[in-house]
Amino acid sequence: MVDELIEQAASRLGVTDLTSLRDGGQKVVRAGRRGDELVVLKVIEVRAPQQQQVLERARREVGLLGEVDDLRLVGLRSPIIGLGPDEHCPDGVAWLEERLDGHDLDELFGSAWSGDDVTDLLVGLSEALQILHGRAVVHRDLSPGNVRRRSSGVWTLMDPGYAKHLAASSITGIYQPGTRGFRSPEHLPGATPDTYSDVYAVGILAYIAATTYFPVDHRGSEDEYYERLRDSAVVPVSHHRPDLPAEISLIIDTCLHRQPARRYLDATELLAALTAAAVRP
Repeated sequence: MVDELIEQAASRLGVTDLTSLRDGGQKVVRAGRRGDELVVLKVIEVRAPQQQQVLERARREVGLLGEVDDLRLVGLRSPIIGLGPDEHCPDGVAWLEERLDGHDLDELFGSAWSGDDVTDLLVGLSEALQILHGRAVVHRDLSPGNVRRRSSGVWTLMDPGYAKHLAASSITGIYQPGTRGFRSPEHLPGATPDTYSDVYAVGILAYIAATTYFPVDHRGSEDEYYERLRDSAVVPVSHHRPDLPAEISLIIDTCLHRQPARRYLDATELLAALTAAAVRP
């Protein structure tokens, strides 16, 4: 079924030279070409019983990308289309996004970054998230595979498939979105991620860049991970990197406070703190 959906989507959207990028859950991602342009084809198979939730999430993702024309958010290159014999009750949906140059953040991890590079990451992510938070949207899955550094140096957010519009009703039910190791305390069952949850995720990414360690150990069972996420205080980043400027360490530690009220409210507050500290390289 999935192969048929991919073939139909490529034909209708005029995409050739498909190569696999990644698959996850109900979504498959293929690199391709449309004329002279390099694009990414995204196809989501729609299955019962979560058909309406999957459709709504895909439509929100495409709608969000279509609202923004900014290098810090991946660009939309087609409308969303329904796949299968009945577009009104589709077997899947598909759309095109721009194909970014550069490297995903997970390709850049491995050794500790300089203070300037950590700061550049903090500022770049804050600027990108400010676009979403200014629209009352929470990304909710700010993991290394969803962040890319273009060859120009611009940090770009991708795949806001689990983004939540704060003014809209929840579409995820009891499932808490997010990638293991990169969740905030608000991703715990019964809680609700908000803009300050994205701030926590920025802190995770900056902490790993600075130290190579996860601030909260995500190994073991899901229950063990959630228990540590709920109860364990994060070791201050200066413990691992005493050479980092105190301003950077304080900002990262503030992002990672367990209590949302002790963090920055959103990307705008985080960016203001970075500006006030005058730490941009």
